[in-house]
Amino acid sequence: MKKRFPILVGISIVTGIIGSLAVRRKQPPVRNYYEDYVGKWRYQKDRHHPAVIVSVTPDYQVLFQDRPEMVSIVELTPNRLVFLDKMGYHIIFEKCGDNMTFYDETEGHSYPLEFLAE
Repeated sequence: MKKRFPILVGISIVTGIIGSLAVRRKQPPVRNYYEDYVGKWRYQKDRHHPAVIVSVTPDYQVLFQDRPEMVSIVELTPNRLVFLDKMGYHIIFEKCGDNMTFYDETEGHSYPLEFLAE
C-alpha cells in the first residue's frame, strides 16, 4: 500500500491538470456588454416636442442634453442596461435585435432610440 500511494497521488495530480486545461478551453470569453450601450442616442416623445439626446459614457455616466444625471447601475445583461437615478426611478435601455429602446420610469413610457454617430 505504501508503494502505491505516490503513484496514486501522481495520477490524481496529472488528472487534475488535464481536467482544468480542458475546462479552461471550453469557457467562452467574458464580454463587456456595457460597450453596446455607450454612445449618444436620440429619442422623441412626440412630434410636438424637440428630440432628447441621452448619452451613455464609458465611465458609467448618463447625460441628458449633455447634463450629467446621478445614477448607479442596477442591472447589466446582454439585452438590458438598468440605471437607478437619484430619485429612485429606473432608466432602462433595452435591446431587441438591432433596435434599442429607452424606458423612463418617471414618464412610464418606452421610446425607440436612434444612434447618433459622433
